[in-house]
Amino acid sequence: MGDAKVIIDSWHDRPDVVASLPFEPSVKCGFLIQIRRKSETHICFETVHQSGTSYAETNLIGDYPKPSVDFMDAGGLFGDFVAHVNENKLKVLEIGSRIVGDFSTSKRALFDEGVSYTGFDYYPDKNTDVVGDAHKLSDYFEENSFDAVFSLSVVEHLAMPWAVALEINKILKKGGIAFHATHFSWPLHEQPWDFWRFSDEGLKILFSQPAGFRVDRCGFFNPLRTHLDNAISGQESLPLETGFAGVAIAATKVDAYNFKSLNWNTSIEGVLSEESHYPKRE
Repeated sequence: MGDAKVIIDSWHDRPDVVASLPFEPSVKCGFLIQIRRKSETHICFETVHQSGTSYAETNLIGDYPKPSVDFMDAGGLFGDFVAHVNENKLKVLEIGSRIVGDFSTSKRALFDEGVSYTGFDYYPDKNTDVVGDAHKLSDYFEENSFDAVFSLSVVEHLAMPWAVALEINKILKKGGIAFHATHFSWPLHEQPWDFWRFSDEGLKILFSQPAGFRVDRCGFFNPLRTHLDNAISGQESLPLETGFAGVAIAATKVDAYNFKSLNWNTSIEGVLSEESHYPKRE
């Protein structure tokens, strides 16, 4: 690790280590350190004790850590969605079509000739065909008018995503498909309209049977590890647990949603303060 040093100042019980030694050290002889690496790393342990200083060296192979949980990998789910739309020449709507920043690109080009693509966003730009509020999709499009609806990194910015899920149901044809990818864990962005983070189970609720959908596939993608800036007692092993940057769902509309059991009659203005709104459209 060159001249980099990590001081170990937090210790915990390791009775298995104590039992294997010919002498009896302190029971608290276990420790955890974070060494972030993607290449092979040589490390040296320096132990200062009453008899002097001891050294031990080892090599850590360069590799990403293995996931600590079983999960459905949704990394290829969007590619499958695009392929299905192209193969069947579907009429598709993208929610959140606006080009945002240098790293955002139009998804229009992903779809073949013969596919009818409509870009929808809260703000106008060259990639957006219809400007409006996703909470009121059926105000802009006829019911049962699209074969497919999708969004990428948008659902976390919807103040009432459950209401948008019902609006998607309205404009989708029966048998139509929906794909949505959002964040399980991600830094704050596009503030102040950054409202939610989702698990796979959370997305399944949004697109559940009462909302008129059948969940076809749902899972995580882009595994990551969480590292706290400041160590918290009892949370030293947090980086050993697998988290995820993204989560995605593919669902099919099987029926109109249950109007009696699901409704959200308030407006977006009714749930948000003025400070929470994006700047007004010009």
